[in-house]
Amino acid sequence: MLSESLRVPYRADDAFGTILVGSVLAFFTPVLVAVWTVLLVASPWVGLAATPVVALPSLVLRGYLLAVVDSGIHDRPTVPSFVRWGTLVRRGGSSTLLSAVYLLPAAVLGGIAIGGWVAAAIQPPGFTESAQALVGVLILVAGFGLLLYGLVYLYVRPAARAVFASTGSLRAALGVRRVLRLAATGDYLTGWLIAMGLLTAAPTLLLPLVGIAVAVGYLSPAAALIILLVTILLGFYLGFVIRVSAAWATGRGGSTGLAEIYPASVRDTTAETGVLMTADSASAPSPKTEPSRPEADPAIQTGRTVGLNPAESQPPGKSDLPAVDSQSTPTEADGNGSVSDDDGESVDDESNQLRSDDDNDSRAANSVGADSDEPEAPDGDGETNNTDDHGFVWGVDDDQ
Repeated sequence: MLSESLRVPYRADDAFGTILVGSVLAFFTPVLVAVWTVLLVASPWVGLAATPVVALPSLVLRGYLLAVVDSGIHDRPTVPSFVRWGTLVRRGGSSTLLSAVYLLPAAVLGGIAIGGWVAAAIQPPGFTESAQALVGVLILVAGFGLLLYGLVYLYVRPAARAVFASTGSLRAALGVRRVLRLAATGDYLTGWLIAMGLLTAAPTLLLPLVGIAVAVGYLSPAAALIILLVTILLGFYLGFVIRVSAAWATGRGGSTGLAEIYPASVRDTTAETGVLMTADSASAPSPKTEPSRPEADPAIQTGRTVGLNPAESQPPGKSDLPAVDSQSTPTEADGNGSVSDDDGESVDDESNQLRSDDDNDSRAANSVGADSDEPEAPDGDGETNNTDDHGFVWGVDDDQ
């Protein structure tokens, strides 16, 4: 699982573009937050108005990591590209809400600890020694509870994210009992340990560059500054890649538990069609419907591999074939867009002539129908007489 997690960021359909976009978003997330903080201090109204713009890169990254977790759940060796940005933002907002709900106990414990510390520091009137002792115990319990819940949050929150990525339901992700059942599985523990190991060990890879920058700083401050900037840029790149690997590892570790807890939400991808099917519908007969148009390749959606020449967009081996009429006779299109046969006669002219004849026939039929509305009186010649019929002798008279 570790080797697969490390290779999966480079197996995307558009690996270079995906890593580039992810690194840029990872760079702008803290930069925009820093600018937003300054705006809140300088002009609160401007800072509040800029909040959606500041949160956009973080929401896109959170939504993308949910898609990576889903890839790990279904054991896909690749990760998706940055497509359907609106969906990424919406799912990123749901992921943020999920984290906020799970952080509510930590906020309560932190508020109790901070409130007790402020009360002990101010010592309002009537704050006796017994009250000070009680506040001290309260601060100790709240602080210890905050530390313990922080560790629990680090372990349980990726499990809740895996549930949300698999089911798409915030209600299911907030079901603490089932989330804890998933977190108690051995495969999830393995995936979580791999993810935490990657997230912890990755920053140490940049320490040699920081040491080189400090050493070069004694000789050339400008060179040290350049090395430091390169180190920071590499840090954003490495941070995005490691987060993708960690998300895939937690999804892969939780796949077995999710198949047992939420069997209906686990979907399989057929190798032939690439259609996602639920576990219940996999065995059910599929209705005879028109085949849906396949989704465009992610490389085409990202717009990085589309040729500018329209002639290049035609698939190889395809050529313009002459049209074939109902008599299986090949026809060719003339310069005016009409189709003509081998004798050079225009088929469009024949079709126009046929339509005009049909119109004349229909008008004639309407006139006949109008004339036949009034019943005609039968004439004498048309009446039959049975007596005359019996007296009539067929044949030639032999006497004559």
